Amino acid sequence: MNEPRTAETPKNYTYSVSVKFDNSSRAYSFGTENPDLKNGDAVVVETQQGVELGRVQGTPQCTSKMVPCRMPQRPILRIADEEDLQDYETNKEYSREAYEICNAEITNLGLNMHLLRAEYMLDRSKILFIYQSEQRVDFRELLKRLGSQLHCRIELRQIGERDKAKMVGGIGMCGMECCCSRFKTHMDVISINMAKTQLLALNTEKLSGMCGKLMCCLKYENDNYKELTEGLPKMGAHVEYDGVMYRVASMNVMSNEARLENSETYQVISIEDLRTKAIVRKGVTVGRKGPQRSAGKPAHIAPGVRNVETPTDFRATNSEKNRGISSESKKVTPASDLSDRRKPRRNDAHAGLKPQASAPKKPAARTAGPRRPKHPVHTETNNPNVTVRSFKSKKKAETEKEEAK
Repeated sequence: MNEPRTAETPKNYTYSVSVKFDNSSRAYSFGTENPDLKNGDAVVVETQQGVELGRVQGTPQCTSKMVPCRMPQRPILRIADEEDLQDYETNKEYSREAYEICNAEITNLGLNMHLLRAEYMLDRSKILFIYQSEQRVDFRELLKRLGSQLHCRIELRQIGERDKAKMVGGIGMCGMECCCSRFKTHMDVISINMAKTQLLALNTEKLSGMCGKLMCCLKYENDNYKELTEGLPKMGAHVEYDGVMYRVASMNVMSNEARLENSETYQVISIEDLRTKAIVRKGVTVGRKGPQRSAGKPAHIAPGVRNVETPTDFRATNSEKNRGISSESKKVTPASDLSDRRKPRRNDAHAGLKPQASAPKKPAARTAGPRRPKHPVHTETNNPNVTVRSFKSKKKAETEKEEAK
């Protein structure tokens, strides 16, 4: 009878030390019983992938003075000796060869995947291939071909665009190294609403990083901007300020300025005045600055707004208002004047010239078939009140008449 398995209790180490690997920007904690480790020492550690070589970051810390860790710590096996360092350098050469072999097989099979890196474990019992692809890849045939050439355990790991940028690295638009490859340990969720909260122009090219996604730095100041813009009207909202209707043209919470404008003037007020004194009016349209944009547009009045004159004549159209014509001055044009207006006008430059004679029209071509008489032929019937009209020829009608007699 099988006995039930009990959960393994994590081993408590006296000291904890941070270890960083060459191909990673993050340091991991490992347990040890050796307090003599120094910063920069090469150590052999056991990871989830296998046996690897890393460098110590800092000095060992006593675990009794630290907050107890829920996750079990992996151990530091030993301090790396000359043989371990030599194997590590040799594995780099073997990894380059394995990368070329794998890349050639991907090209031969026509797989849609971009190989980024190949890495051997320290004991060379396993090799890890990291690739990037937008969709799932069937690499079963690839594993068969690589296994027959490399003769070790093979692992293929797929990563996304952000992990690729973190691995490759680069310089951002700020002039500094990318945050993901420099200090970030996990990827935050970035949305376009963060750019709207910070009053940024919604330009995808300027807001995207090297990976093609939204930049991670949009999250850094998002909470501060949420606090500063709380209670403010949205961009483009129509507000009433000092009894006059305006449109919110721009806001800058860092310089504490907001610009309000309408078709006649504009004002620059503080953010606090915009929050406390400005009243948001919904369903009101305010013309933009400039007479060419606001000319001919009817005014929309909000309740409680002063200094706005209401138009008294709503029958006049926009074009008539621009020309100064009211509805009372409209006159009905007689039909005779309309007929005179429809007559074509001759240009003064051609007043002394005679009109050219039009070319004579050609007679229409006759089609084959019996000819129809030009005038109908009247025939007599027994009823004196009925006259029958036929289109027979005149001679034929006379012969028929004589035969009838």
